[in-house]
This record gives sequence, C-alpha cells and structure tokens, in this order.
Amino acid sequence: MEALSKPVIAMVQGAAVGAGCDLAMMCDLRIGSDKAQFGETFARLNLVPGDGGSFFLQRVIGYGKAMQMTLTAEMVGAEKAVQWGMLNEMVKESELLATTEKWAQKIAGNGPMAVQMAKKSMKIAYLHDLHTTLDLLAAYQGIAQRTEDHYEALAAFKEKRAPHFLNR
Repeated sequence: MEALSKPVIAMVQGAAVGAGCDLAMMCDLRIGSDKAQFGETFARLNLVPGDGGSFFLQRVIGYGKAMQMTLTAEMVGAEKAVQWGMLNEMVKESELLATTEKWAQKIAGNGPMAVQMAKKSMKIAYLHDLHTTLDLLAAYQGIAQRTEDHYEALAAFKEKRAPHFLNR
C-alpha cells in the first residue's frame, strides 16, 4: 500500500482492531462512522504490532498516544479518533458510503499527476529532511508546470469552468 501512487481512503464502519487498525493507519485518509473503533490490542495476546502499526500509528496520532494505545490495548471510539487525528471525518453510519465517495470524487476531480506527486511528496516529507523534500518538490513543480493538464487547469480557471484533465 505504501507504494501506491493513488490516494487510498479507509472507510471504517465498525471495529478496526490489531491489523485492521494498522491497515487503516496505512491509508492516506480515513472516514469513519460514529460506530468506528480502533485498537492496538496485540499486548492482550502477548504480541507486538507486526503489521506496520508501530510505524504508521505514531505518524498519524503522535508517539504518546500511539504508545498509550499499544501498551494499554484499550479501544478508541469514533469521537476520540477524530480528536486524535485517526479519522479525518466521522459521520452517521447511514452516511458513511456517500461521504467516502464524495471525498473520492473531490480528489478525482483534481489534476491526476498533481495528486500523485502530492501524495509522494507527503510520504517523502515525513521520512526525510527538509532539503530532500524541497528538492523533490522543485522537480515535481517543474514537471507539472509543463503538462497539458496544467494548461487545461489554467484555461478552466480563466473560463470559470471545471477542468477536463487528459491524463487520468
């Protein structure tokens, strides 16, 4: 999942426990219902998070909260998950699919190359230093500014219409 160039949205309806929690944290965005719960419960089974949880969870919610979840094995409900940043948005269970699709459509309506480069640059930024990130962003900007999709976006902006990207 880490190597995917397109954004990945987790739709969490109920309990995301253990590997399920880790999988959700690997995603770029997370939309959950008011019934969503998250748990790093490996310690209850005398196990350690082996599915990337140690890596991803603390990058999403911070070291202290990730350590709390891992060591206590307590569940985190939807409201706290929003407060901690585990969920980008919480909605009623009946609205979950429509809300997730709305997010996906909003992202899909943007320049495909820009979305892919933005995702890659965000991943690089949390793994590397500022200078590496700035060098990558300068290269990406130079590439993006010379594409037909960029020219189309500029024309659409001037004409006050939605762009019709060619490189889907």
